[in-house]
Amino acid sequence: MLTPEQQAARRGKIGASFIPKLMAGDEEAIGREWMRLVEHPEYKELDLSAQWGPAFGSFIEPFCLDWHEKKTGFALTDRGVWVNYPEPQFAYVGCTLDAYRCKGNDRFPSNTCIDNKQWSRWDKVDNCLLTYPGQLVVQKACTRAEHAALLICHGGDEPQEYPVEWPPEYEAEVWRRVQWFWERVESLEEPCKLPGIKAPLVNAVRVVSMEGNNEWGSWAAQWLANKEAKGLFDGAVKGLKELIEPDVAKATGHGVVATRSKAGAISFKEVCS
Repeated sequence: MLTPEQQAARRGKIGASFIPKLMAGDEEAIGREWMRLVEHPEYKELDLSAQWGPAFGSFIEPFCLDWHEKKTGFALTDRGVWVNYPEPQFAYVGCTLDAYRCKGNDRFPSNTCIDNKQWSRWDKVDNCLLTYPGQLVVQKACTRAEHAALLICHGGDEPQEYPVEWPPEYEAEVWRRVQWFWERVESLEEPCKLPGIKAPLVNAVRVVSMEGNNEWGSWAAQWLANKEAKGLFDGAVKGLKELIEPDVAKATGHGVVATRSKAGAISFKEVCS
């Protein structure tokens, strides 16, 4: 949901937000983008104003970026700025940035382009990470950033930053498809159907030390303090459930009440004296 100014900036250019559709082989979206770029007389801008997902994303994005900036202490700039590809080879490519971080640290690296996504509670974050690397390939190239990341608000949870990397062969395929698509634009030849490609997640191979990281130290201390207690708690729940016969709807005693739902699930709560 771009502003009129952002739409004007991308006129006649392939934007980074189109790349996930191109990589997925989305025939309808590819055809619509082709019509936009060739200024086809039947082209109409897709109206997303009545769709909850895009509307909510536009509404919550500034808050997510502000929140992440406040939590990390590092400025997120260039919000909504259009950036052209810096070399003549892909002069017809650009991107509208969600944010850029100039200065950071080991956990939140400097020179990073960041794209904010609102992701459904009912879908896995990994699917988001597999869907959008193509968009970040273009954003990273346009900004000449050293790093790229997705800032994901998963089902309304606090936004989390995920660094995104991809193998060289995937990046090469992104630019091959971009060039192929632009050739269809220049020739006025409607694009044919493409097979979908998802970016393989890069295997985690780095080993890092969190010594000296105060936030890590705080959470680690809590984990260590409660590890044994959690094991004892889970064991107690299992033991109590084994004592409740199948036809018992409620069991009480020694400060604990167990209640069986109509679906058969047993829940426990403390009885205050």
